[in-house]
Amino acid sequence: MIDKIYEILSEMEQYAVTHNVPIIQKESTQLLCEITAANKPVSILEIGTAIGYSTLLLAAAMPVHGKITTIELDEQRVTMAKRFFSQAGINNEIEFITGNAGEVLSGLTGKFDFVFIDAAKGQYLDYLFKIMDKLSPGAIVIADNVLFRGWVLGSETIPKRFRTIVKRLKAYLDFVSNDVRFDTVIHHIGDGVAVSHYQGEQKHEK
Repeated sequence: MIDKIYEILSEMEQYAVTHNVPIIQKESTQLLCEITAANKPVSILEIGTAIGYSTLLLAAAMPVHGKITTIELDEQRVTMAKRFFSQAGINNEIEFITGNAGEVLSGLTGKFDFVFIDAAKGQYLDYLFKIMDKLSPGAIVIADNVLFRGWVLGSETIPKRFRTIVKRLKAYLDFVSNDVRFDTVIHHIGDGVAVSHYQGEQKHEK
C-alpha cells in the first residue's frame, strides 16, 4: 500500500502545480513524515485537507492501526481529495469532515495524539484553543507556514493586506513558545514549521 500512496503523491504534486493548489512544501514534508513515523500516532487530526497531499503523507507514516480525522471547507477540493484517497486505498483510515474548521473543531469528540494545522493562517491560535481539551498528554501539534514568507520573524515591511495574518501568526508562536503546557521548536524550513509537544494540563496547574 505504501508504494501505491507514493505513486498517488506524485500525481497529486502534478495536479497541485496545474491547478494552483497549495500543498506542503518539499522541505517540510520530510520533517512531517519523520516526526509522524517516530511518534507513531494512532489518532491524528488534520486541519486543512486541500486535495489530501499531507493527509497521504501522514497515512504513509502512521502505524497501520492509525486513524486520521481531516477537515476541509472547499467542496471541490474535498471531491478531489476523496478521489485520491480512493485511488490510494486508504478510505477506511480517513474520517472526512467538510466544513469550516473554526465551527467544526469544538464539536469533535475523543482525544488526538497528533495535530497538523495547515488551514487559514490567521486562525491558528483560535484552532489551537478549540482543541486544547482534545489533546492527549504528550500530543504533538505541528503548524505549517508559521513564518509566512519570512515576515513573521523578519524585519521587512509587510504589505498591508497581509498584516493581520502576520500579527496573528506572531500571536500563535508567542503562545506555543511561552505557555508552559507546550515545548515548541520553530524550524526555519519551507515557509516555517512549528513543532509543539503538549505537556498536559497538569503542567499548567503547577
